[in-house]
Amino acid sequence: MASSANSSLHRSMQGMTLVKVQNRVYRIPTASLQGSHRTTRSESNDNENKDEMDTIYTEEIVTYHHPVNRSFHGIIIGRGGSTLKQLKIETGARIDVSNGKDTVMIKGTQDKVDKAKETIDRLIKQAYDNSRPTHFLSLPIVSNFTTRKLEEFQSSILSSTFKCDGLDASIMVSSANLHITLGIFKLLSQSEIEKAIRFLKEECPKVVDDILQKKRLTIRLRHLATMQSNPAKTNVLYIGAEDETQNKSLETLCAALIEKMVEGGFMEKENRPFKMHITLINTSHRTARNDPSEDERQPVDARLILKSYGDLELGTVHIDKLHIMKMGRTGPGKTYVSEGSIPI
Repeated sequence: MASSANSSLHRSMQGMTLVKVQNRVYRIPTASLQGSHRTTRSESNDNENKDEMDTIYTEEIVTYHHPVNRSFHGIIIGRGGSTLKQLKIETGARIDVSNGKDTVMIKGTQDKVDKAKETIDRLIKQAYDNSRPTHFLSLPIVSNFTTRKLEEFQSSILSSTFKCDGLDASIMVSSANLHITLGIFKLLSQSEIEKAIRFLKEECPKVVDDILQKKRLTIRLRHLATMQSNPAKTNVLYIGAEDETQNKSLETLCAALIEKMVEGGFMEKENRPFKMHITLINTSHRTARNDPSEDERQPVDARLILKSYGDLELGTVHIDKLHIMKMGRTGPGKTYVSEGSIPI
């Protein structure tokens, strides 16, 4: 009887699967479960395929604030915004010039941002190369004796009895502007000026101390010469600076200061050797020209000046400051304006 009952139960469970739901057990046709499973897998595959077809792969948009001196913003914008418009077309990037900031905002995919940066940098380099120097490194000459002797010399050569073609009071360098120029800078924003002054004050005192070793920097001003090989066509006449420092370190100091400023990225290394001089006449300062429309400088025939005053002496001077001066005589009485200095 038991065997017969087990056989009957086995037959009744054929094609069925027991499924427990909470506390109850149900008999479910196995085929329906398998069909449901197949349907689920099929639907899953269909959904996966659908997801793959619906996926759109996009490149990441990046925003970059590119450092650009605000003095060059006009170059990037161009007349009526023409250059900026062309930049956007060429690079495919969004480019916004920020007023009052030394940056330009570039937005787009990475390749477009990179292209915009390269194009802008190329424009800036061209503009920088074409820009004029703005500042110079200077050792000012300050001496009451030198001032008096220079005024006597200028008064003499400007007198009506001294015949010198091309001479004019406007091309004379005043005693307040006498200096030795060590090099020139292009500092095109206030932040660049501040950076250069900070470098001067932090890095140059050690250079001075190491070379002078607490000796006073002393020079003697004498002997006139011209920058031009032909004195009859002189644009710059200068007086020599002879080193009277105890350890004869003037040229060594000048060379070291120039090298330090080049190292700091503020000056470019000159191909020609440094020429120590103090300019007394410079025709670029001329205000009265025969033809104001002419760009060419009107030279001076300095032959008589050299003959009469070639051995001119303007005294011995102690130099006690190193300055970064602004180009152009914009101070009171047409003097140079100092941006910052260190003692020597």
